[in-house]
Amino acid sequence: MDGFKKAVFLLCAVAFVALVLGWNSAEAAEKKMPYKEYQALLAEYAQRESTATAAIAEVQKETDSLREQINQTEGKIAAVQQEIYELIQSDEAGVKQFEGELDRTASQIQGLRYLSAEELYKEHEEIKALRDRFNQLKANPICYLPEIRQKVETIEGMLADLEAAMPKVAPPDYYTVVRGDCLWGIAKKKEVYGDPYLWPWIYSTNRDKIKNPNLIYPDWVLTIPRGVGPGQHLVVRGEWLSKIAGYSHIYGDPTKWTKIYQVNKDQIKNPNLIYPAYVLEIPQE
Repeated sequence: MDGFKKAVFLLCAVAFVALVLGWNSAEAAEKKMPYKEYQALLAEYAQRESTATAAIAEVQKETDSLREQINQTEGKIAAVQQEIYELIQSDEAGVKQFEGELDRTASQIQGLRYLSAEELYKEHEEIKALRDRFNQLKANPICYLPEIRQKVETIEGMLADLEAAMPKVAPPDYYTVVRGDCLWGIAKKKEVYGDPYLWPWIYSTNRDKIKNPNLIYPDWVLTIPRGVGPGQHLVVRGEWLSKIAGYSHIYGDPTKWTKIYQVNKDQIKNPNLIYPAYVLEIPQE
């Protein structure tokens, strides 16, 4: 038995030594392989760096060439821009100032668009002045610039819409009839016309309600006209055809009274006799 144990012990010892030696050899091999790979990677990276450096140099060369082309192109653009400024008789600062004026005009129009019809009519003089100023702006050569032309066209549309929305005649007022009222008395009131002779104007405006001008009733709501349309004239006391024709805003020539008479024969029976509250058509020359 002792001999068998010794044999087993020897075999185990040999196996252990072989195992230890084998492990050391594998460890040594593992330590050598990463180093070789490292060397290979260094060589690969060095090659990549060289290739990248060459590529960067090529790209830099192309970049410098493109930059030169850009500088040349920018120079040409600046020259063309200067020619444009000379053609429109302005410069960059002038164009910016002009564009600011257009923006202010657009802002004014935008603000007026929210007014009621009555408020809008009260601002008709301002709107007319706004149109005159805008027409002056449109005559500026700067408007030939495409971006400016587009803005001008937009503002033109806004202003045209505003002018179309503005009443051509002053919006009417309304009066509620009370006991004792008559058309003569209503027209005489200061808050109405302050002139009793204009009562026919109220009558003609309310013919759908008033059948007899001598009979009106309490609680009726009468429309009180406040203006006549373009190309019309409201006759007041003390006027005659030649006097009306002589007004500067009509013809500025009293002898042209016959033009007014000819187009208003339906209500003027005698050219020497016209009455307050007539609404006359004024033909264009």
